[in-house]
Amino acid sequence: MAVLVALALLLGFAKPSTAQEAQVSFRAPLTTSGATPLFRLDIVEPPKQPSIALPSVTVVETPRGPRMSNLALKLPPLSLSGTSVTPQLGDQALPRTFSSSPWAGDLMKRPIRGLSLSTTGPTPVNVMVGQVDGSRPSTQPGYMPGVVALSMGVGSSQEISVTPRAIVPVDSKTTQATVGTAIRTEVSQHVSVVSDLGAAGTMQQGWDPLASAAIIGHWSGAEFETNLLRGGSPLDVPGIATVRSLDREIVRGQVRSIPGMTITTQASWSRPASAPTTADTTVGSVGVAYDRLPIGVVTAARLDEDSPVQQTDTTRIEWRRKPVGGIVLRYMHREQTPHDRLLPGVISKQMELEVPGWIDRDLRNRLDVGAVLTENPGPGAPTVSSRLSGRFDIVGDVGVTGDTEVGFIGGGPSLRALRLASNVPLLDRTAVQLVYVYQARGPYVFENQSFEARLSRSLPLANW
Repeated sequence: MAVLVALALLLGFAKPSTAQEAQVSFRAPLTTSGATPLFRLDIVEPPKQPSIALPSVTVVETPRGPRMSNLALKLPPLSLSGTSVTPQLGDQALPRTFSSSPWAGDLMKRPIRGLSLSTTGPTPVNVMVGQVDGSRPSTQPGYMPGVVALSMGVGSSQEISVTPRAIVPVDSKTTQATVGTAIRTEVSQHVSVVSDLGAAGTMQQGWDPLASAAIIGHWSGAEFETNLLRGGSPLDVPGIATVRSLDREIVRGQVRSIPGMTITTQASWSRPASAPTTADTTVGSVGVAYDRLPIGVVTAARLDEDSPVQQTDTTRIEWRRKPVGGIVLRYMHREQTPHDRLLPGVISKQMELEVPGWIDRDLRNRLDVGAVLTENPGPGAPTVSSRLSGRFDIVGDVGVTGDTEVGFIGGGPSLRALRLASNVPLLDRTAVQLVYVYQARGPYVFENQSFEARLSRSLPLANW
């Protein structure tokens, strides 16, 4: 039924209109027998207006049936005691104060399907009730806990801002409740202090303290930052992590005392929050960049990482031709030494070349070239790999875009990946896109290829 509706929408005629529009596409995988065609409907967000609006929705017909995502419905604002409240129903992200926290877990960065009420002004408030998106891979596939999220912004002055927040699970024994407060204080014109204090609920110990603090300094020729993070203990049951289980200290600095030269350095120490006595993973780096050479910008960097398993030393040298978007030549040397002396070490050297716009006639006719040369590559990896990507006109408005990767292993070349696409306009607001994809999983055989035809149409909808 959805397929018939899709074809009716695609082949129907629509007059130009300034109303809200929908992008409808119908995709048929031609190389797979018995596959269900996919139907997709994307509604473009309309202009801002104080009425009910459907800014976006995606409906996809899959072999398992219709699936709806990216659904959001903006409702007219309400007035409560002189305060304007903006409601929104559907898929939406948590306020940025949740996801930007240094100890935020994966749950904080997932969309929520539910209802939110938000206000603006000197003390903005946001309340959200909904279900966490569980479509991405997790320790418990298909698990979508319900949550209630509350955040508030308090700015007592320009020198200090306080943002308390809380997230509480609903009918879930595997999702942690968390509370926290982000505080930013401008100590002086050059120094600021950023902290994030909170707690996470646990099943064994009640509440785990969470903390993050940073001191940031900015001057005309120098910058520095110190950062401290104390995460929470992980839960012993499957679920989506609300907080990070990591303890970490970072010190970084940047100096520009010599014209054209920038020196950066960073050191960090980290360990699992559940095992504070575990040996640290130590990372140290130093880099130098100089941009006053007539031939371009030269950058050199050294990174040393010492984990409980191995020591990794990486040296990276890069030359980038001016202006931005020019040729790039990059050399990298990496040495991995296991702490177990019975295991062999690994040394790899790699040279990369990027030539954007190797053929650059105009925006519609362009070819980018890249190549990688690797000494002692790993099993199945090519010694030489090249990538081509670009677009070229064929006839009128019809062109071909694509990219391909060729690797040289053993005695000869092998095609590792290939993608070609062509967009052919048909009627007004209607186009057909032909897509061919090959992905190497061994020899070049029919099973590694796919060919699709996509029919798309832009439809004007009624004004809201």
